[in-house]
Amino acid sequence: MKTDIRNRVERLLARMEATPQYPGQGKVLFVDLEQRTLRSAYLPMEIVRTFLGGRGANMMLLYNLFEDGRQPLEPEVPLVFGVGIMTTTLPSATRGNFTSCSPDSHAILDASGGDYFPAFLKRNGYDHLVIYGRSAQWTMLEIDGDTVSFRDAAPYVGMDNIDFTTAIERDLGLKEREDLAMARITRAGENLVLSAGIMGGPKAIWARGGGGAKMGSLQLKAILVRGKGRQIPTSKDFKLGGKAIGQKILATSVIQNALKKVGTPFLYKPSRALGAIGTKNNQETTWHETLDADNFDPYRPGMDGCYLCPVQCRAMNDLTPEGKGGWGASALKGLTGNASYDKAQAEVEHHREKTYKGIRGDGKFDKYDHGDGPEYVTVGKFGPNLGIREPEQVLRLNNILNDLGMDSASAGGAIGWAMELFQRGIITAEDTGGLDLSWGNYPVIEQLLFMTSRRQGFGDVIADDARAVENGKYPPAALDYRMSVKGLFQSDPHDARILKAFALGLAVATRGMDHLRNRVTLEINARVNDDPEFKTALYGGFVAAEPNSYIGKEYAVRRCENTFAVGDSIGMCRFNTKLFNSPSLPDLEDFRRQLNELVGLDMSVAELEECGRNIIGIERLMNYRLGLRASDDTLPRRWFEEPIQVGPFKGEKIDRNEFEALKARFYEVTGLDDQGIPKPEWHEHLARVATGFAVRVALPGSPTRTMVLDEPVENVAELRTALARRLGRDAESLHDRSLNVALDGRMVLSGEAAEAVHNGSNVSLVPALAGG
Repeated sequence: MKTDIRNRVERLLARMEATPQYPGQGKVLFVDLEQRTLRSAYLPMEIVRTFLGGRGANMMLLYNLFEDGRQPLEPEVPLVFGVGIMTTTLPSATRGNFTSCSPDSHAILDASGGDYFPAFLKRNGYDHLVIYGRSAQWTMLEIDGDTVSFRDAAPYVGMDNIDFTTAIERDLGLKEREDLAMARITRAGENLVLSAGIMGGPKAIWARGGGGAKMGSLQLKAILVRGKGRQIPTSKDFKLGGKAIGQKILATSVIQNALKKVGTPFLYKPSRALGAIGTKNNQETTWHETLDADNFDPYRPGMDGCYLCPVQCRAMNDLTPEGKGGWGASALKGLTGNASYDKAQAEVEHHREKTYKGIRGDGKFDKYDHGDGPEYVTVGKFGPNLGIREPEQVLRLNNILNDLGMDSASAGGAIGWAMELFQRGIITAEDTGGLDLSWGNYPVIEQLLFMTSRRQGFGDVIADDARAVENGKYPPAALDYRMSVKGLFQSDPHDARILKAFALGLAVATRGMDHLRNRVTLEINARVNDDPEFKTALYGGFVAAEPNSYIGKEYAVRRCENTFAVGDSIGMCRFNTKLFNSPSLPDLEDFRRQLNELVGLDMSVAELEECGRNIIGIERLMNYRLGLRASDDTLPRRWFEEPIQVGPFKGEKIDRNEFEALKARFYEVTGLDDQGIPKPEWHEHLARVATGFAVRVALPGSPTRTMVLDEPVENVAELRTALARRLGRDAESLHDRSLNVALDGRMVLSGEAAEAVHNGSNVSLVPALAGG
């Protein structure tokens, strides 16, 4: 029998604190949209010490409030937002995470984003929002310090990002990024498009996993934060430490010469030169020089960024005749790290001229001819992935995506998949409503984006993203060409058949095929690979220099996963965190020092790294509850069976046996069992902190087969039901009526509903003996 989420909220509130546990700690605000009620409390220090804040604490909250068997878009499944512990207090600590169960994939939804919303929310006194229940009408949640209210959103329904922002600023008399911050959805979210994200500004988006669809299912159009709030009090030593971190960031070469000048598209050239750029749905692995970062120079008037971030890595774009380009021109010339497997490429510049005269060449321009971006992901997923080679077309598609509020990775993945199915005759023009899905057909791609956001015609198929087969919109044969893991399309444009650490990371990432969980970017850094002692120290174990070797890659992915989980949970930007782009950026020692000063935890680096592992552990436990197993930590068929055809690593693919051995080593160094979840001792620790309840259960069939039940139950009868629900498809053996329960060494032969089960109990399922 399913329970009301309100009972779960009450149970969780009983374990939380009534007052802040350290200076500057914000509230956890529980918002019931259906009943329009508000509750608040503070996270206990044990939670902070184990899972930190942001992403980690979000997952702890979700783990307590989710009921097994619920579908992601049900209103009883909460949408949780959390800022990092140090959001707003450190340079580049600007971020927060939206967390839930993903309607887009079969895994958790967890998306990190920045801009101004996380900082304004934190400064208004809130660390987490827990939102559940479906509003009876379209609603906006408005936060102004201690005042939280529900505002009618009906006038704004159907608006996309540009028009919505204009209307809200007009109606409230406020200006976004000055005295207003917002997290909002567009028409795509309202229509439950599975690639819909939650917009945090003109470009900033909580993209991965379908957060926009989840927010739309609750009939929540936006969360508005009035005013930038109060500055978080910090000590003199904390301020000095923050200044040192800012200087460390700005002194790093990749920041100075790439991110501050051209943004993330600098990654396109080394990927292309390596022969590792996903092209035409990963059928090919290289593409044209026309999308190298310097080809965007004529349209780049400057850079922007998140709240008080010193890097400002977001390129602006302006294709109009009045647009002033040239920012960052020649920024990458001579930087061998920009094309480390083809050093001659570092000297190549294209000196592209600004010749754009409107997308149809007729001198007509519109609101999509200027905007923010693109990032490398959009360049790759809407460039080579779809057969597009002109930077002007990529820029315009980027601006449309920003207005429509759609994840460029998933939308690009879904369209690329459809284009290959069209190429192979698996779908035809009859299926597409007459649309010609030939590679590089720009007008159709633009049209299809609008159709997808409205679920019109073939856009309704694209709106179902990687779930199109299970929803009956493609034949099963289409799955052979779907570039996804755990039902999530690949996030970045890298083809990982060469890069075995990348491949492992994409397979084991907890939210699906996503590089931002653990990508070992330095695998394509020749200076790191040429220094084995440095590389060993960097990753905590020997990692082979060759990117196509399987040796030691488990250590690299493990260290990156821990570090990035910590970064998300303190609010740090991934681009400015050690291991993602550089070995010289702020690391766990920097974070430890600042965290201890701010919160008073007195943590070591090893303990902080363990927090990262704990976050991964509870995410994996959550995925297990959603039905995922070790077999889901895999890769698309194409990468195992089809070698790449170009570049210095021609012939590479993923060897299945080597991959499975590598994955097993990764499980071992992480502390996971053969199904990819924490082993019982670790699970017990996580459970006692997260849910306050842990019962070790010895299962039938093997003396070593045990599990931990971490859902509070009152008695043995409830324990049986909870076990079957938690084991899911592995629960067949529990249906044997001859199984008795032994509780703390004593057989329970009757009255199971009256036999109490306590935290810390030991349970065995024992076959009954009978004879005659």
